[in-house]
Amino acid sequence: MKKVVWLSNAPAPYKVAFMSELGKYTELTCLFETRAEKDRNAEWYDYSTDGFKAVYLPETDSRAVIRQAAEDADILIDSDYTKQIARYAVRMFHKYKKPVIMHADGGLAVPRGPLDLLIRAVMKSHDGFLSSGEITDRYFSYYRVNPEKMMHYRFACASTEELAQNRAMRERKEELRRELQVREDIMILSVGQPIHRKGFDILMEAMKQVHGNIGLYIIGGQPEAEVRKAAAEVTGAKVYFLPFLSRDVLDEHYAAADIFVLPTRYDIWGLVVNEAMSFGLPVVSTDHCVAALELVGKNKCGEIVPVGDAGALAAALQKRADDPELCRAEGERSFAGIAEYDYAHMAQDFAEALNKF
Repeated sequence: MKKVVWLSNAPAPYKVAFMSELGKYTELTCLFETRAEKDRNAEWYDYSTDGFKAVYLPETDSRAVIRQAAEDADILIDSDYTKQIARYAVRMFHKYKKPVIMHADGGLAVPRGPLDLLIRAVMKSHDGFLSSGEITDRYFSYYRVNPEKMMHYRFACASTEELAQNRAMRERKEELRRELQVREDIMILSVGQPIHRKGFDILMEAMKQVHGNIGLYIIGGQPEAEVRKAAAEVTGAKVYFLPFLSRDVLDEHYAAADIFVLPTRYDIWGLVVNEAMSFGLPVVSTDHCVAALELVGKNKCGEIVPVGDAGALAAALQKRADDPELCRAEGERSFAGIAEYDYAHMAQDFAEALNKF
């Protein structure tokens, strides 16, 4: 069994669950750079690291830990390659002639000016590349990565059992709507941090153009002042801002909704798209969301609109609000498209890639 060291940022719940699954194939140690990031609710994180060993670098002599890991382990997975500590880890593993794989959740091939030269140099120092799909392949290729060094994996945020449970919960849609006191005919759901990058201000502009007995439910906390102000100007629909919710309650909202929207300005993946699809929802998002490009576009289970285009976003939402049969058909394609995006398949993909080294 290979001894694998994974350098990552923080113990996100989907990450911890997946690493526990990967621990069935490898002797896995994860070096976390922090216990929690400042822009996330602390309750979101998961510290129950069964199936692998977790080390929190700020609580240790991080360089000493990395030097020892480079001497003892077989391979390094580098997920946070922009950080200085990651570059140190790459140097140490190469010192002991151990391979280093760059892991990317996703990425968009967009010019970044002088920064492109630094990114290209960082990528050149890696021996292999774990890519979440075709869009991320383009991102790597933009920085001149050899396609033969790229290996694919299915980026998951649920177990096989959870996917089945979500589908079953969807069958209770009307019951859940009553329990959640959803009074509108159409429930549009969005989930995300209340930050500018998520594009909720654009969504408010879109909702000003939408008509009908529609409720927009945004889960994730109190939004920015400009978003609250724009929401007050929406007249054709009702807008609700909900706080961070527990997993069970959040799932109830997914199962009760009719349409999911992610108006993001930029998401290197966007796991909420996976989550929405697992509940059989049609998804409307932007061409700056990698999950939408990889999953929604390919499975025809929603619509991708140009980033920042409130008119196109409004039209996509109105089209589905007016056509229940379209929502039903796209929802079924969501179920089908996400069926193999579970931790078991993702772990198999990682194990196959690691075995190449």
